[in-house]
Amino acid sequence: MFEKCHKCGQGGLECRDDYATLESGYWWKWRNDSQKNRYRVFIANLLASAPALGHGDVQYPYPIPTPFKCLVEESCKGGLDSLCNTGYEGPLCGVCSPGYYKQLQTCRPCPSKKWMVIQLSIIAAVLLMIMVILVWINKRKSNRDEEHSLVDMILAKLKIVIGFYQVTYGLLETFSHIQWPTSLRVIGKYSGLLQVDILQIAPVHCFLPGFHVDAFGNLIVMMTINAIVIGIYGVAYGVRKVILLRNRSLLEEERSKKVSEAKELVFRNLFFFLYVTYLSTCSKTANVLPLACRELCRDEKEKLCKKFLTADYNIQCQGTKYNHLLIVAYISIAYIFALSVTTFITLWRKRRLTLDAADTGASEEPGPCVEVITGLRFLFENYKTQSWYWELVEMSRKVILTSGLILVGQESRSYIGLALTIAGMYGMLFSYVRPMQDAFENRLMSTSLAVTVVNLAIGAVSKIPAENIPDSTVSFMNTVFFDILVVGANTLVIGVLVGRKILITCNCVGKLCTFIDPLKFLWVDYLLQLFCFIKYSRKLAVP
Repeated sequence: MFEKCHKCGQGGLECRDDYATLESGYWWKWRNDSQKNRYRVFIANLLASAPALGHGDVQYPYPIPTPFKCLVEESCKGGLDSLCNTGYEGPLCGVCSPGYYKQLQTCRPCPSKKWMVIQLSIIAAVLLMIMVILVWINKRKSNRDEEHSLVDMILAKLKIVIGFYQVTYGLLETFSHIQWPTSLRVIGKYSGLLQVDILQIAPVHCFLPGFHVDAFGNLIVMMTINAIVIGIYGVAYGVRKVILLRNRSLLEEERSKKVSEAKELVFRNLFFFLYVTYLSTCSKTANVLPLACRELCRDEKEKLCKKFLTADYNIQCQGTKYNHLLIVAYISIAYIFALSVTTFITLWRKRRLTLDAADTGASEEPGPCVEVITGLRFLFENYKTQSWYWELVEMSRKVILTSGLILVGQESRSYIGLALTIAGMYGMLFSYVRPMQDAFENRLMSTSLAVTVVNLAIGAVSKIPAENIPDSTVSFMNTVFFDILVVGANTLVIGVLVGRKILITCNCVGKLCTFIDPLKFLWVDYLLQLFCFIKYSRKLAVP
């Protein structure tokens, strides 16, 4: 109506009645209230039956704000004021309001304190039970080599299952801009428990309203947990060593042996815990680095735009405070590299001991740091001798998929295509090399890699709100049949492991085994044996 017409081609704008406003699902920020109020007056004059025709009335002298696609489509109401829905606030409506916590970019109401306590108690009980069982096995075994072989074989299989679900959770976090199927998001939610992310299970601000933990706070908490666990194991070893040294009833050789066993036990449990939390530490570190920042300009003419962390839009990637907090990230990077270097040195020393033993034709002789090598056998126990380095390759794959892509990724389908390519190529490489000694473990690992590729393929065809693709194109993902396929694929890894254990137990009872070493079965195996025995007894009772 006034002056010339402008093409309404910019995404996020809703153009009607000769003016443009913000579309639902988008966010913008006015430079100040006076410009916004001036635009209101301009719109009102456009819609008036007898508009004012003065020079200042027939044009809007300022650029309208730049629309940005919201992280969660339903979080932004749009409109002139760019309001956020309940539970959301801040830039891009990407910050959770008080009383809400973030889960895969979605703000959900805080769970009850009772439920959070129950979840933490269950996790603590499971961890304690696993620790007690492993210690119990150590105490009861008389043959030292078999003792370590049994425990480390359990941990070797366990790390495959844990690694798969950690990668699943990390992928959903890294590509949170994708509208993943509901069934996969539920799996990702419970997979997050294996990250030992206490703040995800029990957000602090849900316990203490008004106390907010940002992305740097999450990193600090994770580093603190690692430091506390290291301190606890250090103190436990020190106390155990003092007790053994003061025990006059032990011979010097026996005392030295028990001290060595205590050190091995500490190294095994400590490094397995650090191994489990390693991916979470890497992702939380990557989330706060400058490469993970996003620039938001209020309009096309703004030169000094603000940068925010994509993991937490409460934090600006500018200023003295951010630069000081980066010191925490650099300390975390040093810890990540230190743990990787320790792993490499351990694997290399183990390789040297094996080669020296092969050259001399004797068994591997104890040497310096033998307790460290023995304690970390779960890292190399299930690999072939020539594939001694493969755990480092596997660790690199998981870090790239869950943390590396955070630093280079954008809200684009090409980046999940890149992740799919990396996962597929690694899967083919693993299937070709088959680095594990046990055929079942090779199948278990291959299964986990295949399911990871399936999950990434689902993400590649899922809806990305920023692309404005109609919901009808991905409607098949909301069907019950599709949910069954997703759940079935992602429970296949743990199902393969449990199914094999059931099969072994049933075969043993089916052949009327007269001797079962109770130390080779966990408590759950006794229940499985009872079930199989009853089933077999019924078959014998039939005439």
